[in-house]
Amino acid sequence: MKLFTTLALLAGVALFAWLLTETDLAAVADIIIRVGWAGAAAIVAVFAAGFGAEIVAWALVFPGRPLTAPWFGALWLVNMVGEAFNVVLPLGSLGGEPFKALLLKRHYRIPYPESSSTLFLMQTILAVAEAPFALIGVTLAVRLPMLSTELKTIMIIAALVLTVLMGLTLLALHKRWLGDFNREVEASRWGEKLSHVVAGMDEAEEQMFTFVRRNPMRFAASLGLFFLNWVAGATEVYVIMILMGHPLSFGNCWVMEAAVVLVRSATFFIPANLGSFEAATVFVTVPFTGSADIGLALALIRRARELLWSALGLAIGGWYNLRQPADAA
Repeated sequence: MKLFTTLALLAGVALFAWLLTETDLAAVADIIIRVGWAGAAAIVAVFAAGFGAEIVAWALVFPGRPLTAPWFGALWLVNMVGEAFNVVLPLGSLGGEPFKALLLKRHYRIPYPESSSTLFLMQTILAVAEAPFALIGVTLAVRLPMLSTELKTIMIIAALVLTVLMGLTLLALHKRWLGDFNREVEASRWGEKLSHVVAGMDEAEEQMFTFVRRNPMRFAASLGLFFLNWVAGATEVYVIMILMGHPLSFGNCWVMEAAVVLVRSATFFIPANLGSFEAATVFVTVPFTGSADIGLALALIRRARELLWSALGLAIGGWYNLRQPADAA
């Protein structure tokens, strides 16, 4: 696993280095400078709005918790720490989830079974919400003459695969397939060794099934908010393109973001999607602008925002580390 991660990281670094050699770095720097400090604040504000939608969506999957400002604030801080680890760990959107559960247990007395099930449910709903976002992007893309047939085909296939997988996920949750799988594991020769894991999976499935059946309105609201979180990514692209002096329609920005999101999902094993994110952004920006320099500038601006947000998350994690646990308090 470590060898694979190292090779993936090296491949990403090599791809990023190649992009730097294929673009005019002076022109890229000039484009980035146009954004200015006020523009940078606007970009962070757009991202924060999408992040806030994700926090409310997460809060909704805690059916026994009140929807209050202090609770939203706690989840905001915990999510920032977890998302920072999601960026630096080679596990896509799952690397920081154990840290979220740990912080919820130590500082807010949320039992591990409850936090684990809500985190699992949150990631499931987030992934399900990605499917309609990608499908809308593909629908818009097929009507654009400037995009190549190859790119459209790749996007269509990726979006359909994602949609099928998410449909199977919802069906598995409805039919309780995970429980059937767990029973088969228990009956196998590894059943005794994996008994604790199987028990945890059974409990998580039970809580997820109960939540969806008993709280359909909360589930629908959470799904809608996670969808808005994906839309915020397209909005960020739209705002950045205006600030760089190369405005595009919101529909085109949606297509660009959908393509990048699909690539990031497919290359989750590369730490921080280094190289793959930049390459996808450049590749999908060129048909709209005719310039790889603009694409790289867009990617670097978004990467800088991501690093800033992650640095804040790690700083909050350090603060939690110094803070007295709730049980001790």
